[in-house]
Amino acid sequence: MKKRNLFLPLLFCLLFVTSKSQPAIDTIKKSLQLKPHLFAKLDSRNSFIDNSLVHVFGAKAGVKFGSKLRFGIGYNQLYNPPKGLNQNIEYVNELGKPYFISRGLKFYYFSASIDYAFYQSKKWEVSMPLQIGIGESYFQHYYNGQKTKTDKSINFIYEPAISIEYKLLKWIGIGADFGYRFMFTDNRKLNQQLTSPIVTFDLVIYYREIYKSLFPNSKLSKKT
Repeated sequence: MKKRNLFLPLLFCLLFVTSKSQPAIDTIKKSLQLKPHLFAKLDSRNSFIDNSLVHVFGAKAGVKFGSKLRFGIGYNQLYNPPKGLNQNIEYVNELGKPYFISRGLKFYYFSASIDYAFYQSKKWEVSMPLQIGIGESYFQHYYNGQKTKTDKSINFIYEPAISIEYKLLKWIGIGADFGYRFMFTDNRKLNQQLTSPIVTFDLVIYYREIYKSLFPNSKLSKKT
C-alpha cells in the first residue's frame, strides 16, 4: 500500500473536524470542567524502515477528562529494526586480519500527546490522537563485549493519527489507528528511513466497566 493512501483517512477526518471547529472547541471546554481521571496504556505501533515492517513499543500515562479528552506523556522505543540495519560489519586490523563488529540501530523518544474523540455512539468511537516527541537515534556497535555509539542524532517527532474503536462486548473492544510519523533529525538518511505511515490494531479492555461490574455499589459505578 502506498504511503499517501494510508494518509488519506487522516486528511479526511482532519478536514471534517476543522469544518466543525467551534463545536469541537466548546466540547473541549466542557470536558476540561470535568473531574480528571488517571489512565495508562501500552501499545505497539507498526511502521516501516527501508520498506521493512518494524514495531515501536509505547507506554503512556496521563489524565482523562470525561470520555472525549485525554492528555498523556509517554516513552517510545524501536525494538525490532530491520536486518539490513542490524548487521555484522567487516573490518581489517593493522596486521591485515579481518574482524567483525556487530552494529544495530537504536531509536527512542519521550512524547506528549492529546487525544480528542470527535464522534461517539453506543458501539463506535472515532478520535484524533496527536503526539509530539523528542529523543535520540544512533548506531550501537558491539565489539569484545564493549558498546560504543556512532551517528548520534537528536530526534524531533510529530505523529498525527486517526483512531477507530468498536465495542464488541461490555468489557472488550477492538481498535485500529492510522497515522503518520514525521521524523526530523540531523541525519537526513535517518529522516527518510524513520518517516513512515503508522498502522496499529488493538484489543481494547474496558477496565472501568470491569471495575463497575465487580463493585456495583462503589461511587464510580453510580456515576453515569
